[in-house]
Amino acid sequence: MNNNHQETKLEFSHWLIFSTLFLALMFSLATIAVAQTETSPTDQIETPQEVEQPIAAGPICRYGVASFNTADNPYIDQLDAGWMVDFKVNLSRSVPSGVEYVPIIRIGQQRDSQTGVRLDNYYLKEPASFTALGTIVDANPGKLWLVGNEVDRYYWQDDVMPQVYAKAYHDIYAFIKQRDPSAQIAISGLVEVTPGRLQYLDIVWDTYLDLYDTPMPVDVWNMHVYILPEIKDNGQGSNAAVALGTDPALAKLESIKTDGSGYYDCALDNVYCYAEHDDMTIFAKQVTDMRQWMKDKGLQNKPLILSEFSLLYSYDGGPDGACFLMDENSKCFNPTRVNQFMTNAFNYLENAADPNLGYPADNNRLVQQWLWFAINDSAPETPNKLVEYVNGNPTSFTSMGTNFKNYVAGKASTVNLYPTSATYTAVFTNSAPISVNVTNNGNSLNNGSYTVTFYSDGGLQNPIGSVVINTPMNGCARHTQTATITWNGLVPGVNPYWAKVDSGNAVGESNETNNVIAGIVLMNPEQIFLPTIKR
Repeated sequence: MNNNHQETKLEFSHWLIFSTLFLALMFSLATIAVAQTETSPTDQIETPQEVEQPIAAGPICRYGVASFNTADNPYIDQLDAGWMVDFKVNLSRSVPSGVEYVPIIRIGQQRDSQTGVRLDNYYLKEPASFTALGTIVDANPGKLWLVGNEVDRYYWQDDVMPQVYAKAYHDIYAFIKQRDPSAQIAISGLVEVTPGRLQYLDIVWDTYLDLYDTPMPVDVWNMHVYILPEIKDNGQGSNAAVALGTDPALAKLESIKTDGSGYYDCALDNVYCYAEHDDMTIFAKQVTDMRQWMKDKGLQNKPLILSEFSLLYSYDGGPDGACFLMDENSKCFNPTRVNQFMTNAFNYLENAADPNLGYPADNNRLVQQWLWFAINDSAPETPNKLVEYVNGNPTSFTSMGTNFKNYVAGKASTVNLYPTSATYTAVFTNSAPISVNVTNNGNSLNNGSYTVTFYSDGGLQNPIGSVVINTPMNGCARHTQTATITWNGLVPGVNPYWAKVDSGNAVGESNETNNVIAGIVLMNPEQIFLPTIKR
């Protein structure tokens, strides 16, 4: 073996020893740090110059609405909704103070102009070009962008095969991030979460990995929840249609038998009955199925939004008062039924949490934000509308709007600053930058400044330095702020540190016990000696 090979082997051995030692130290000290974080007497460490500020009432970021008319703004304000969509990229639209407008980039699949056959490419519908999109991105940094709307649905909505959607998402994601690294990008919400729709996501995920040799980068995962049949027993599409590019055998069957002989049993797992349109067990299963899919892909540590849900079956039957649609139990989707569903869904979404599936930065909640469709979509007597319209203009809340307004009004505004991660690093000098990432997993905007203080001891008695953050941060654990200082005077070996968020107690938080996190700096590892093991 020549000297170059010996040196390469020696360097590799050093690297392997260092990596093994470093990982072992991080694991053991992280365990100690977590225990220290939970048991340190942090309440004794205060900065008396700062005074805790009360949380002002305002929009609740968990709740959103779809709105197609700026005249809805006074009603959105009264609903205390914290975010909204109009299924466009319309950043010039006025919205009530504190409400987040989320643009949806609309796309389509190219087709042959003569035959109509699908081509292996896409185009932008809204906005109409990347040039137009770039101008809008430049003028609106830090936005959340949804790439597509129900791309899995044939004819209606964006109608894109999964392999083509993977390409479109890749190009749009890269284009936006290059211009605005602070932007957040979310996938399209699919019509619902069923085995067929999850197969669509599988195809998108696998295609992206095959084409670009990297997992699909998604900042915010997105879903719709509806309970709609996808196929009839004669193979024709039903209300949701079969997800594009997926196996029809996976589709949920419509309950009505096409031979006129009656209904299929609603208890069958492959059937979505009309009576199940507001079934909360199925609703919850769609949410957990989406979260399970994310976990299986290594994506549990990502936020999930529900960008559209409600009930869609009209109850208006004309002057005789009959239902437009009766379910298999001869019941209508009248306002009383819709209001009960809304309350049940809000209760579930507020409380659904699971440490095995949920988002750790948001107290293991399954869903971070949800949005009701719609303020009014102009269809007569739709069960989902929150506001009555007369001659094209909003006039008053429906009973559903009043129910929404009263439910959200009962929610206290909360801010909770939570450190999600701290740096674990190795350096060869006696100084190093150390950082902490902070989110707000309350339901409201933190509009005040706060201090992050770094300490060299778990008792938080020996400060290293502090950073004051003055930038507002919305809640729902979808945003991150970073505090960084330089730590001088490091010694060879392991240098643990602790950081406390809002160390001056300036922010009135819903939980004051989870503000401490620990990190490690490994300094000059070449001077660390492993013990000799003899046998």
